[in-house]
Amino acid sequence: MRVSGLDPKISLFGSRRRTEVLILLALLEESFPSELARLLAVPLFTIQRVLSDLEDQGIVAARVRGRTRLVSLNPRFFACNELRQLLHRLAEGEPELESLVAGHRTRPLQRRRIT
Repeated sequence: MRVSGLDPKISLFGSRRRTEVLILLALLEESFPSELARLLAVPLFTIQRVLSDLEDQGIVAARVRGRTRLVSLNPRFFACNELRQLLHRLAEGEPELESLVAGHRTRPLQRRRIT
């Protein structure tokens, strides 16, 4: 049974946005907040808040490379492999998320220095 027209599996992790972020991280393996915001067409602040909550819970891990904050599913999370498998399975039911990932950039845009 659907509630408010939303597919119940997409809000499995508390909210639709949290679930979408987790599915994208599973599909991309590693990303950065601005890329996730661009793919989902939501404000960066929204993604940062979701990632902060997931990081506080130990589900997502972040690391800094240069000036870029990279995020991924936390490999130290006790059920990381099972979570990744579940997220890939959920992605099969969300073809629009899979199509977003198919055309993504693999790294952030580099700023060119004018000399």
